[in-house]
Amino acid sequence: MSPRRIGVGVVLAGVLAGCQAANTPEFLTRAERNLEVSRGQLQRELDQRKDSLGLMGASLTGCSLERRQVYELDAEQESALGQAVAARQLATLGLEPLPATDPVAHYVDQVGQYLALVAAAVSNSSGPERAGRPERALNNRPWPHAGYQFRVLPLEEARATGGPGGIVMISTGFLRLLESEEELAAVLAHEVAHVQRGHGVEAIKAAMCHYEARQESSASLRAFGQRIKLQRETAASGSPLAQERVPGELLRGAAEEAVNLYREGFLEDFELEADRITVRILMGAGYDAHAFSRLIQRSSLETPAKHPWRRMHPPPRARLAVVGERITALGPTQVRPPPDAVEQRKKRFLDAMGALPALMAEPQSSQPPP
Repeated sequence: MSPRRIGVGVVLAGVLAGCQAANTPEFLTRAERNLEVSRGQLQRELDQRKDSLGLMGASLTGCSLERRQVYELDAEQESALGQAVAARQLATLGLEPLPATDPVAHYVDQVGQYLALVAAAVSNSSGPERAGRPERALNNRPWPHAGYQFRVLPLEEARATGGPGGIVMISTGFLRLLESEEELAAVLAHEVAHVQRGHGVEAIKAAMCHYEARQESSASLRAFGQRIKLQRETAASGSPLAQERVPGELLRGAAEEAVNLYREGFLEDFELEADRITVRILMGAGYDAHAFSRLIQRSSLETPAKHPWRRMHPPPRARLAVVGERITALGPTQVRPPPDAVEQRKKRFLDAMGALPALMAEPQSSQPPP
């Protein structure tokens, strides 16, 4: 019997015992009704995630690397797509990032930019951290056309995403849950790893390939794929057509699909690959990678509904296993930072977080947040 069923059985036993003692059949009926509603809500959430990840998995499995190649984006096109995806996410949430001049946003950007540089420096040695999928053969994405952009969202849900073109977003709600710069670095490094390995780009390419093959894509998405294919076929001939850029409306069409894919997180293989690479980035940057394990352990105590970052990732036990394995493997080659350096960074983090805006109400949205 699964732990969940055991847990439900214990709850029901307790309710039954209490009701029999109090002789209140009406209370029992109400409790059973509430339990059924809760169980139904949980099942709907699980089904939604399964459907979303099932679509992504089918796309990646059904569209080989060769078939996806015609949808490849160069750095400029990826940057344009990333901007469109970010704009769509923000429009769905009904908010704007904190301005770059905000002290919290400035601090997060400083940490993020440093990690991005370290990630680029250690990228050639990240082979052992790559997932057991065909995508492991792909090179890392080039440095983003517009550089990495680290944005802080005034959102009280704990969220962090790394999108095409190097746009990394983290919510103020997530920052409030962190306890040190080491933990902040772990979250940002994880998202940088997603960008570097092109997880979002590959998912979008696979979705376009999948939909076009089934003739279910929108006209704009089909045109997008056709234009990319035509550019690749004419590039070798030096034709001026090969230099044409993808129109903005076509990028917006692809962005719509991307938001759907980003809503529930990446495939488990991609998430665990990013976790492995995160350890290498943290150690290369001089951070204590054990803080990443502590953050995962602490987030496991939160319910997925209250901690979207946890819901969008594999089970904590799987994450802790791969993180622990990489720490053990890389530990002998990396010097663990001295405690006074960790404390100094923690003080810097707490000072910066003192400028966080006051708790605010969640923005109203007619759609689920990405």
